[in-house]
Amino acid sequence: MNCKNLLMKTSTLKIVFRLVLVSIIFIGESFAKDRATYDSSYSASEKSSYFNSPDDNRRKIRLGFTAPSTMHRQLLLTEDENATSGIDWGYDGEYYETEYDDMYWLIEGQLFTIQGTNVVDETSNFPLGFHTNDDGMNSIGIDALENISGDFNLYIFDKELEVYHNLRDSDYEFYADAGEYFDRFELVFRVPVESSPDLPKDESEITDFSIYYNSASNILTLNSPSNTILKELFIYSISGQLIYSQSLDENTSKQEIRFNNQRAKGTYIILIETDQGTVSEKTILY
Repeated sequence: MNCKNLLMKTSTLKIVFRLVLVSIIFIGESFAKDRATYDSSYSASEKSSYFNSPDDNRRKIRLGFTAPSTMHRQLLLTEDENATSGIDWGYDGEYYETEYDDMYWLIEGQLFTIQGTNVVDETSNFPLGFHTNDDGMNSIGIDALENISGDFNLYIFDKELEVYHNLRDSDYEFYADAGEYFDRFELVFRVPVESSPDLPKDESEITDFSIYYNSASNILTLNSPSNTILKELFIYSISGQLIYSQSLDENTSKQEIRFNNQRAKGTYIILIETDQGTVSEKTILY
């Protein structure tokens, strides 16, 4: 390419650049004026917007599900007087993803990541489904709460183990084999009275008795006074279901019971029968 052609091209480029620059300035000035008008009108309308307003006092619960793969899913439950307990388009968000591990609300047999409902109280229950590609420990917990009073408890009801776990206390950790689960969990807000454990009353006056669970080794250690004979161990779920029982060695005051690692984390009632009465204690096993 000779110098003449290069200069001609350079001149042409300068003209084009100036035209483009002028166009950008013109558009920018026009946009700035429009933007100022938009910002002014938006600021006014934003104050009256129900969804962005601080006056939005709807109760919202954000649950978090974490799978063995460390995948985390957040689910939203919103109480809205215009929604129902069924499917409400505009209030419920369908589940479209195909993650290897995931959790979702179950509404009329369909999957949702967002659920709107008109009532969230002690009579409510919200079924949850999940699937996982790997065997292992999973967890369900509270990611965030909005407009929920501090004395309003949230429980995960594990129907397989008959366990009610208060999410205010801790996340609910549980073991699951790879597969799909559509009838195991519900989010509820009270433990039914009829599900309260019907266990023997603790009538013993035994002192210096200790129960300790080591989660790393899955060993439950029982320490009793030397003059106390241990007879039998019972483990109940909070709902009163007998989960485990074992006869104890009556010739020793310290005993260790090893569990497998497939027990769901949760609060259990441990009851020990002795020759001097019954000792019971609530503890978290996982």
